[in-house]
Amino acid sequence: MFSSTKTGHLAHILATALVGQVASNELVPPDPDKIENYGHLIIQALVAIVTIWATVRKALQKPENVVKAPVVGVVAAPAAVDEPTISTGIDVTE
Repeated sequence: MFSSTKTGHLAHILATALVGQVASNELVPPDPDKIENYGHLIIQALVAIVTIWATVRKALQKPENVVKAPVVGVVAAPAAVDEPTISTGIDVTE
């Protein structure tokens, strides 16, 4: 609107009054359940954005240089063990 002119100024006042009437009569406070649901949606959206950002950032990282150290000692494999005997609880040495 052109508030520098008299007509624009009046139009601005009328439009503001009309918007104020509509806003005060038609708007009602939101339901607490809706507020909670919107809160959950906002948190889920933020988590998704951070997760995607971290994944893309990790994918675009330069690979780290791996320093290969010489092997100092050899780990011996455990010796082969005979089959374990199963005890039946009966003494057969007599």
